[in-house]
Amino acid sequence: MTEVSTPEKSKRSRWVVMVAVALTVAIILAGFWFATQFQSSAQREADAKAPAAGPVVAEVTQGTLAGEVSFTGQAGPLTQTLVSVLAAEGASLSVVTGRPLKAGETASSGQVLTEVNGRPLFGVLSAFSFYRDMGVGDRGPDVEALQNALAARSYGVTADGLFGKETAAAVKRWYDDSGYVPPTRDSASAEDANVAEREESKGTEAQAPAQEVYVPVPELVAIPAKSAQVIQGVQIGQRVAGGEQADFILGSADIVIAITVPVTALGGVEAGDTATIAIEGVAVEGTVGDIRSTDATDAAGSSDSQDGDGQSTSDGADGASEVTFTVTPTAALTVKSGRARVTVVKEVIAQDALIVPVLAVSDRGPDQNVVTKQAPDGTFVEVPVTVLGTLQGEVAVEPANPGALEPGDQVRVG
Repeated sequence: MTEVSTPEKSKRSRWVVMVAVALTVAIILAGFWFATQFQSSAQREADAKAPAAGPVVAEVTQGTLAGEVSFTGQAGPLTQTLVSVLAAEGASLSVVTGRPLKAGETASSGQVLTEVNGRPLFGVLSAFSFYRDMGVGDRGPDVEALQNALAARSYGVTADGLFGKETAAAVKRWYDDSGYVPPTRDSASAEDANVAEREESKGTEAQAPAQEVYVPVPELVAIPAKSAQVIQGVQIGQRVAGGEQADFILGSADIVIAITVPVTALGGVEAGDTATIAIEGVAVEGTVGDIRSTDATDAAGSSDSQDGDGQSTSDGADGASEVTFTVTPTAALTVKSGRARVTVVKEVIAQDALIVPVLAVSDRGPDQNVVTKQAPDGTFVEVPVTVLGTLQGEVAVEPANPGALEPGDQVRVG
């Protein structure tokens, strides 16, 4: 008689199979657990040990082994001049009314720098500030400075220090060409005075004295070079001639790198050393200038270098802890400001040489040095080398057999 399978019987069969599988898995896992618990002491010690360390290698490079000293400095003008505008005569306020002067622009001698109260402010190269109005008959170094500026702009003036008719004519053209009415004042010549006196004695009405071109001192400002860089300018509407602080700042067109470092970081650098200046992706050669201690700078009348809190970094009577110097580019820098990296090479140990870490070289006796090179199959072979020089943990070497050591080879260092 054939037995017929029912759903109930099929369900019980599946449960039996699942229970059997679960029991089998549990027994296997329990076996593994018991095996780990009953390891021998030798097995446990072996498992606790770190894997054996392999050889440590370093790559052979090629280049120049040189003693270098690097600094970080600030690019900027060699000198800076604080410029204060004189108050316009008879005016309640002095205000910039035109020609804003922007930072980064170039100010040239004989050029209108800006406009104050509707009148021009000319920049003129001079070693001193202008101190008086200048007109016909005046003589002095201020007149000569004015004449030099006019001559530089091709106004045909002889710089003899005497303000005569030739200079007056040049001044008139100067103002006209700049777009301003030339200032005039009553002639102060002896001839005009005598004519006025004679006319008065005759009882006749004296004629108005002749008018002469002159230069009012508020319309002149001394600048430090024929061409100067504007470090801080002025804007239209800005009040000037306040007297408390400079109205704008001019700097020399020559850009240098100013550096202040601790004495201990100078690294033997001396004035006249050749340097490489790197700034904003541009690299140029330069020359190190005079190196001065912060104390020496202070004694010369300049302020000490300061940290970010405005505190002096000089340690005064205990001796200077810092030195300052500039690096002058041998070619003009197009970058007018910013941080620069300066590198000075003090000693060249070897040029175009193979360079390895000092740990890679083994001494086998007098003039018998070797490096251990890793072969392509992973084995190591000793390569005899001549040591050319050592510097700061690196060694320049030359293989005894040409080609036995090449850039990119791996040498053992540990």
